[in-house]
Formats: sequence, C-alpha cells, structure tokens
Amino acid sequence: MRIFTFGLLILFSTLGALGQKYEAEKFDAALLQAKYGAMLVYNGERNSFSIKFVAKSFKPTEAENFVRVDGNLINSTIVPFQVEVDFDKLEESIQKKLLTQWKKYEKDWIEKEHKTKLLKETEEFVRIGGRLFIYWSYDMPQDGNPDTVDKQLLLVTACFDQMLILSGPVEKNKSVTVLKDKLFAIAKTLEVNPRQVQDIKKLYTDLMK
Repeated sequence: MRIFTFGLLILFSTLGALGQKYEAEKFDAALLQAKYGAMLVYNGERNSFSIKFVAKSFKPTEAENFVRVDGNLINSTIVPFQVEVDFDKLEESIQKKLLTQWKKYEKDWIEKEHKTKLLKETEEFVRIGGRLFIYWSYDMPQDGNPDTVDKQLLLVTACFDQMLILSGPVEKNKSVTVLKDKLFAIAKTLEVNPRQVQDIKKLYTDLMK
C-alpha cells in the first residue's frame, strides 16, 4: 500500500502540525451483503466509516478492492496519513490543498509507473453530503493493447486520518457519464462515525432483515 506522506509533510510543516512520528489508526474493511446490494465498512480502533453500493446487480471480483456495481468496475481504497490531521476541522482552503497534494502525489506515481506524461486530465472540487471531495479524471496512456481502458475516474476525500479513494476505469464501450454518476451515488452514502466502532455481526444481521 502506498502511504500518502510527502505532500502532507510539506503542507503541515507550514501549519506547525509536525511533531513526533504519527501512526495512523488501523482500519479493517468488511464487505457485507445487503438487500439493496452491499455495504463496505471501514472499522477502526476508535472510529468507523462506511459506504453503500445500492444496485440491481452487485458482485465482488477476484481483484482486491474491486467490485462490480450494475456492471461498472468500482474500486474503494483507503490510504493512511503519516501526519496527525483532523480533516473535518481544517479550513476549506487547507482541505483543498491536502486533496490537491494527494492528486499530485498520485499523478507523479502513475506517470513514473507508465513512463509517460498524462496527456489529458480534468479536476474539480465538489461537495457531496456536505463533505469536500476532489473529482479527477485522466486519459490512460495507450500501449496498443485492445484491453487497455480509455480513462480513469477518481472521487477522493479524507475520513479521520485516511484518504478514501473511490475510482473506476472506463472500460471499452462503457459510458463515462454512467460511471461518474455511480461514483457520486456511492459517495452520497458515506457515513462517518466518530468514536464508534461497528459490531460487524450485528450490522450484517440488520442489513439482511
């Protein structure tokens, strides 16, 4: 797992937020079947948050963190901070800087992996359910492989000391608009539970009632 650190160290050194080495809260992911589709719960040591996949068809895939939601391939990943940050208490301008630093960090990593510059990309800040997200899309480098996807879409925010990254590839003959709408619909279901750890067994039972 890549740990989001470099941009944060730069950003929060200017805010006096650096001190002793910080160890992020550990979160375990639990994917629970529900009558409406599924719920993905991130259960921490002190806190929790969750998203819902409300869909007519839903199924996990063999690829880690990927699921099929109404035919769309969706990924949900968390990346821990190495600096102690309370995202929800930051001013909006600082939240935007943090999300922008994440995007730069991710873009640099992608370009290094593919050994090429991203040719076309878009980004915008959006509020969903009162929470700030960055929406970012970019065209994938083409390598002549007919299975290479055309574009990647990402919708990103922070929960506690974790980046929450919702993303998906625009597969061949699939719609950008449909995938974008699906990511936004998932983001609208985000529930953040400070100082509350979920009882997974009880929650699963409740979801299936």
